Amino acid sequence: MKCVLFLYSESDSAKAEQLKDYLQGKLRKVADLRNITDILAEEQDFKKELSRSSCVVLTGSRHASSLIQNKRQETEDDFITFDGKEIHDAFTGNKELLDRLVIVFFTERNKNDWIPTGLDESRIFYLPGEKIQRGNPSLDHLEDCINL
Repeated sequence: MKCVLFLYSESDSAKAEQLKDYLQGKLRKVADLRNITDILAEEQDFKKELSRSSCVVLTGSRHASSLIQNKRQETEDDFITFDGKEIHDAFTGNKELLDRLVIVFFTERNKNDWIPTGLDESRIFYLPGEKIQRGNPSLDHLEDCINL
């Protein structure tokens, strides 16, 4: 079974978790969708999970971009919940991992948003104001991209 890793900052968590739940319902027979909380709960290593994931879905936002560009972390109760340094280092210059990255924006994309060099534009999705529900062609395309 494929492993799909969802990465998002705390400020993006509501929409990101809604998307994860929607896609888990659609892909449950072919993929296990996980986030950092799942990794922490199972006491697994983030770097290992990142490298072994079939697909990584990153929620792009101004806040997430700032954390990644400045190589900063978000923590909750002494646990790292978003690691901008690891994300930056993992996807900078690593073609194999970069080919598994999908970025989803729930807001308008900004010229300062972090997009790693070499990422195929067809792997960037814009869902500002869109409802996460069946019949949305953008979500169907995202599902196909994850399912490859």
